[in-house]
Amino acid sequence: MGFSWQLLRVWLRREVKSRYAGSFAGALWAVMGPVFTVLLFYVLFSFIFKVRIPEIASQAGYFYFLLAGILPWLSISEGLSRATGVIVGHEQFLQKQAFAVEILPVTAIAAALLTQIVGTVICVVLMAWAGILTIQFLWLFPVALLAQIVLTLGLGLSLAVFAVHFRDLLHAMPLLLQFFFYASPILYQMTMVPEAFRGLFLLNPFAPLIMTYHSAMLGVPWPLPVAIALMFWVLLLGCGGIWLFRVMKPTLGEAA
Repeated sequence: MGFSWQLLRVWLRREVKSRYAGSFAGALWAVMGPVFTVLLFYVLFSFIFKVRIPEIASQAGYFYFLLAGILPWLSISEGLSRATGVIVGHEQFLQKQAFAVEILPVTAIAAALLTQIVGTVICVVLMAWAGILTIQFLWLFPVALLAQIVLTLGLGLSLAVFAVHFRDLLHAMPLLLQFFFYASPILYQMTMVPEAFRGLFLLNPFAPLIMTYHSAMLGVPWPLPVAIALMFWVLLLGCGGIWLFRVMKPTLGEAA
């Protein structure tokens, strides 16, 4: 059974509704969770550790630096976490009827993007109101978003198939995501890392993506090595992951 955009819309609507069904706040939890996380890190690093962003002439500069990095990360981590186990979680359903199995991980990733989009709009409004919004590198935002979508789709699809054959991956994902969170320049700038080790961060596929968001939202320079690393990881893990899913899809048997 082939991919259907109409079926994707149906499952996406179902995913969003079922996620917050029965809760009093409903879809507000999609915003409240990220807001609480951002405020927690902001208080910790801005007032206790007193981290400052030299490129932003504002006392709240670190707050916007944090938002620019953590909003896409929350979307990435939630999307990959849900996508990895989604086929395993629907095994009985998939055995009963023909279904385009790729719809499941794609829906998980698409649903996770909704919070990021809402949060980004709020962030841009706040930055414009504070007078620190720059448009010099704003054109990079759609580039970063497209790169994120391709990267997470490739990873999500391939991880979903691998999890069917290697169930340990379901337990390893929280640890892997935690590692990549702290290995990405979300809570700190790359300038805080010793220069001898900065190149190693480009081996993390999410680091150049987060740095691209920082350039887009904050107007900081976008170094050429970061652009090359981002393109490399998108091609390898994004496009390569989509191709790998197509190759391994027959191994799912009736679920495919």
